[in-house]
Amino acid sequence: MDGPSLHLVQAFVAVVKHQSFAKAARDLNMTPSSVSRLVKALEQQIGVLLISRTTRAMSLTDAGQRYFSDCAAALEQLHHAQLRARNERDLPAGTLKLSVSVSFGRNHVVPYLSAFLAAYPQLRLDLLMTDRYVDLVAEGVTVAIRIGNLQDSSLVARKLLSNRRILVASPAYLEIHGDPAEIDELKRYECVVSTANHDGEIWRLFGPTGERSFRPRGRVRADNGDAVHQLAIDGQGIAFHSEVTMAASIRSGKLVQVLPRWAGKETGVYCVCPSRPMGPAARALIDFLTNRWKDAVTSAMLDHPADEEVSLHAGR
Repeated sequence: MDGPSLHLVQAFVAVVKHQSFAKAARDLNMTPSSVSRLVKALEQQIGVLLISRTTRAMSLTDAGQRYFSDCAAALEQLHHAQLRARNERDLPAGTLKLSVSVSFGRNHVVPYLSAFLAAYPQLRLDLLMTDRYVDLVAEGVTVAIRIGNLQDSSLVARKLLSNRRILVASPAYLEIHGDPAEIDELKRYECVVSTANHDGEIWRLFGPTGERSFRPRGRVRADNGDAVHQLAIDGQGIAFHSEVTMAASIRSGKLVQVLPRWAGKETGVYCVCPSRPMGPAARALIDFLTNRWKDAVTSAMLDHPADEEVSLHAGR
């Protein structure tokens, strides 16, 4: 035996919820007589009187009360099923290719990717972690996360976090060699030189007396941010590196900021896309990460987060 049509059940549930045929009719955008006919048709199909009617009042029968409870719950489940289906339809789908530097990716992106994939089950992720320059268009990258100054290009960039380079060293290194008191004293210290950027050979610092340029010297050079970070922790000298990357080690006491009144030029952490507008998959990822960073990343930094679209740029 086939069950009653859905529109008959919906009419009955609306009448009971409103305790009125007239109010149910307004809710369903129908006439009261039409709603009454639907309820009668439902009773005839199931062979049970659901509502007792008089000229002045209406009331549910015992069977009607039980039937209403079951139908109201079923309609609620159906409503939630429709919402879930609609949400899944609107979720980003396809392959998202993400490019990020090794150190920043390891510490601030990878820890959140499993939760992101669970939230967006229709997405596939292709993660490219490298410190080399990545041509987003040539390599089919959906979105890149880049730190530092961005070179002019036709790419779309959105600033996610404020950032700058700072001078850091291990407490053990400074205990042996002392803290430099002035910028000129850096010349007598070992430095861990980063060669990942073309400007790593010259450290440009901004402080109380303006801008100063310094050519670091040292036994160790590295083209990887994680290596520079660890070598500084191990006491190989003073490093000039991203505050975002170094902040957690400073907070834990593994590193100490040197000459805190001197730092690199204000830059940022950016997401970079090859086209405007940003696609739904890229936007979903960036929104997801920035929400996680509000506590995890920015609490360890001196600067506040910055979420703004900037002129079209590219960079490492």
